[in-house]
Amino acid sequence: MTLHFDHAVIAVPDLEIAIRDYQALGFTVIKGGVHANRATHNALIVFGNATYLELLAPTGEAPTQGQQNFSRLSWREGLTGFALRSDDLEAEAVRLRGEGLMIGEVTPGGRRRPDGKVLEWKTALVDDSFAPFLIQDVTPQTWRIPGDPASTTHPNHVVGVRGVVIAVGDMEHASNHYARLLGLRPDSALNGISLREADSEEGLYAVRLVCEESPASYFDPERTHGVRFEQVTNR
Repeated sequence: MTLHFDHAVIAVPDLEIAIRDYQALGFTVIKGGVHANRATHNALIVFGNATYLELLAPTGEAPTQGQQNFSRLSWREGLTGFALRSDDLEAEAVRLRGEGLMIGEVTPGGRRRPDGKVLEWKTALVDDSFAPFLIQDVTPQTWRIPGDPASTTHPNHVVGVRGVVIAVGDMEHASNHYARLLGLRPDSALNGISLREADSEEGLYAVRLVCEESPASYFDPERTHGVRFEQVTNR
């Protein structure tokens, strides 16, 4: 089994402001709805390769019992987590525990879209963190990640998310850790995860976007709510 990059989570304090800011950067933004925990709601920037950016904000309500509580995320603005998609989360959890990783309980989740459709999935944390967490769709994936051209086409010509960049202090240890996590050989390229030597602080560093031919534009960090974007061409 191999895990695949699914989406990056961007924490914002006010969803409507974040939607307007990302639209000003040339992204098509669609409202996702309120999560089943009632504590968070989101908006999505989706791409044709079934990856997306999630703008996630608190609703101000207390979380519902029995649902994954994304309000545990640090509400420091910016890149705060990313998801890896599995086709068999329970089996994946068994594999990863056998590799010595700490995998949390598989927990149901979901949200209600603005059109009333209710989506369901299940998630599990890795090392008690959302960077990354594991996700498997229960309802059809296309309900969660729409693939119609109106949703996936962006005026700034960004066509996908290649993954995230993580700053690490020990490159060899980190490479082996993420290879085990992704179900790859230690010398394999890490699908959806790029590592760089940490200048100071370790952790999530950037999101890597795929552009049609050349970098789409300069993304003002005030508009991105502190997220650093690296841009690569679609070649």
